[in-house]
Amino acid sequence: MQKILLATNGKESAKKAEEYAINLVAEKKQPLIIIYVRDSIWYRFSEEVDWLSTHRARKDFQKYMEEYTDAEEERLFSRLEKTLAEKGINFEMVTLSGNPADEVVKYAEENGIDLIIIGEKEKRGFVRLFGTTSARIAKRAKTEVVIVR
Repeated sequence: MQKILLATNGKESAKKAEEYAINLVAEKKQPLIIIYVRDSIWYRFSEEVDWLSTHRARKDFQKYMEEYTDAEEERLFSRLEKTLAEKGINFEMVTLSGNPADEVVKYAEENGIDLIIIGEKEKRGFVRLFGTTSARIAKRAKTEVVIVR
């Protein structure tokens, strides 16, 4: 049985990958592992940047970002859980914190994942020059990666 991992952030660009992954596991009658990575950039940013010059402002910002991320994660998992349950698909949902590309690749290696599915929207400008999370995952992963656009 193939271990299939869907890495998603719940954004519009990821929804096509979610649909692709759900259809694939439904067809193969296999479980799906869904991973959501809380990007730690907000914490690093708020610790290193002087625009949050007071301790209180920094803590308030971090609390706001944590609450926002909690709500975003809850919406994502609730939506996917409903869809997967309706289709009778077994699944596991995993939340990690850190750099999304690093965490997805690390999780895949540590858990013997056979296939990573991730979405990507077309990028322009600096993001295109410096690469996307999807591109970094595809470059670093030691397993097959499908990028859905």
